Amino acid sequence: MQLSTQSPHSTRAQQHKTRESHGFRRAFVLLLALCMSVCAGACGARPDAGGASATATGAPASSTVAVTLQPYFAEHMVLQREAPITISGLIARQDGDVDASKLEVSLTGDGAKHTGTATVAKGRFTATIDPLPASETPYALTIAYDGRSVFHLDEVYMGDVFVASGQSNMELNYQQYYGTEQQARENLRSAFTLDDLPELVNDPGIHFVRAAHDTTSVDFPMDSVMDGQWKPCTGSNAQYLGYLPQFFAQQLRAREPHVPVGIIQTSWGGTPISSHVPGGRIYKNHIEPLRGMRIAGVLWYQGCNDAWQLQNALEYEARFSTLINDYRAVFADPDLPFLYVQLARWGGAQYTQYVRQAQLDTLTDSNLKSTSNLGMTVAIDTDKGTSSVIHPLGKDIIAARMADQWHAIRAHKAIPSGPIAAAARRAGDGTVQLTFQSGTAQGLRAMKPDYSLSASADAVATATSQPVEGFEVADSSGEFRKATASIDGSTVTLRCPQVRTISQVRYLWAGEPHSDSLLYNASALPASPFILAVSR
Repeated sequence: MQLSTQSPHSTRAQQHKTRESHGFRRAFVLLLALCMSVCAGACGARPDAGGASATATGAPASSTVAVTLQPYFAEHMVLQREAPITISGLIARQDGDVDASKLEVSLTGDGAKHTGTATVAKGRFTATIDPLPASETPYALTIAYDGRSVFHLDEVYMGDVFVASGQSNMELNYQQYYGTEQQARENLRSAFTLDDLPELVNDPGIHFVRAAHDTTSVDFPMDSVMDGQWKPCTGSNAQYLGYLPQFFAQQLRAREPHVPVGIIQTSWGGTPISSHVPGGRIYKNHIEPLRGMRIAGVLWYQGCNDAWQLQNALEYEARFSTLINDYRAVFADPDLPFLYVQLARWGGAQYTQYVRQAQLDTLTDSNLKSTSNLGMTVAIDTDKGTSSVIHPLGKDIIAARMADQWHAIRAHKAIPSGPIAAAARRAGDGTVQLTFQSGTAQGLRAMKPDYSLSASADAVATATSQPVEGFEVADSSGEFRKATASIDGSTVTLRCPQVRTISQVRYLWAGEPHSDSLLYNASALPASPFILAVSR
C-alpha cells in the first residue's frame, strides 16, 4: 500500500499532458460507444435505456439479452463491506420473456464465487449478494444469462463507501477551482497562494467517482473526467476529487490501511439546500439513482447559499432534517451515519450565523426520524487565517474531526463534539450560568486558535490565560453587549454590568467572528456558536 502526498501546483506541467491524453481517451471512448451502439442495435439492445449496458454474444437471436446498469457500475468501483450487496438494473430479451432462473449475478474473488438470487419484474432485475468483508484484492462482477456473460467488471473492491455532497466547500478540488489562472485568481484572491494549497493525497486504496453538473438525465451523470470508470486517488487523478473527502479518506486509511475507501462525489458549488432535497434538481439525478446501494455514511458541507436571505436561513433546519431523513431512506439505513460541517468563518453573506444555528439545532430536531449517528463538525477555528475567502484553507483539520466522529460511530462510542450549550439560567447576583450537553463539556478551557498557515489537525489551538471572548448578552430590548466569561468546571458564568436582567445569550454570533480566545473542551474541540434564551 502507498500512503503519500504530492503538491498540486508542482504537477501543473503534467496537467497539460493529462488533459491531452484525456482528450484522446474520450475520443476513443466515444468511438467505442458508437461501435457498441451499432452492435447493440443489431443484437436487440435498448439504445434508450441509458447507463452501462452489455449484451450476450454468439447466441441465437431468440436468446439475446441486454442489461443496463447505472453508469457508476464501472471498473474500480467500491462496494460497501459487511452489508448486503444489491445489484439492480434494466433487462430485456429480444424474443420472449426473461427467465429469472437463468440469470446469475456473482462476485468472484478470495478463491470463491458469491452468487445472488435474482428476481425479474417489469423489465428490471434485482439480485442481492450476502455481505463480504473488506478486501484490497479485487473481485470480478459478472452478470450472466443462460451461462453467457452479459455484463462484466474486472475490478470491484470491498470497503467503506461515502457520499460527499453539498456545495463548493465539499466539491473544492484543484482542477475545478485552481486549475486555470482565472480560477486560481477567483479562489485565492489575496488570502493565500498556490504554494499554500495542501498536498494532494496519493493512495491507490482510495477510489472515487464524480458526478457532473448535469440534471438532464434520469441516470447518474458521470463526469467526463472519470473516463467512464472510478479513479484511484493517485497522481494527477487526485486533482479531480474534493480536498475534504480525500483528506477524510486518508484519515480512515491511516487507521485501517487494508480497507479501501470509495467516495461518490455529488456536491455542486453554488447550490441551495432546496436543490438537494426531494423534488430538487440535484436530488433527482445525483442521489435518487443511488437508491439500493449500501454506503458507510454521508459527508455534507453546504449552507453558504442559504445564508444570503433571512427566509432561507430560517427554513434551513426544516429542509436539512428532511434531507437527512430522505438520504437515509435512499440508502435503506434509518441510522445511516451523517456527518456534516457547520459553516466556517466568512463575512460575505448576511445570515451565516443563522444557518450555523440551524445546523446546530438539527442535532436535536424532533422532525428527524432518528438522531443517532449524527455528527456536526464545528469549523469556526479551522480556516488558518483565510476567512476572507468563501473557500478557506483548513479542510485537513475538518477532515480529521469528521474521521474521529466516524470511528467513534463505528466503535459504538459517543460521537466527539465540542461544548454544545444546553441552557442558560439566571443566578441571584445578576449573572447567567451556562450549562452544556452531557459529554461535551469535560475540561472546559480557554484556548487561542491558530489562525496561521502553519495550523494543522494536531495543532489548531494553544492554551491561554486570557478569558474566553465572543460572549454577548442582552435584556428584553434585544441590544447585545459584550460579557465577561469565567469557567467553573463544566459551566460558564457570564457577567455584564450594563445589562441588569439578562434574557438572551449568544456566542460568536457573526459571519466572520474575530476573537483571540475561544471556548474548548479537554479534547481541544471548540464550542459551537449559538444564541440561547435565558430561563429563570
